[in-house]
Amino acid sequence: MSDEKNKENKSKADEVHVSDGLGELLEVSEQLTEEEIQKAAEEAKQAVEDAKNQKHH
Repeated sequence: MSDEKNKENKSKADEVHVSDGLGELLEVSEQLTEEEIQKAAEEAKQAVEDAKNQKHH
């Protein structure tokens, strides 16, 4: 019985932690300019391409 309670509490704590993290991400993203977002997107795309290329070799 107490195991169930612990699981329930843990998942609630995890949810809170996740939404805190999302809140921080949103705050940070609001501070980014469109240009910075574009640059980050390009870098992410490049990283994906690099990873794909490495897989094939």
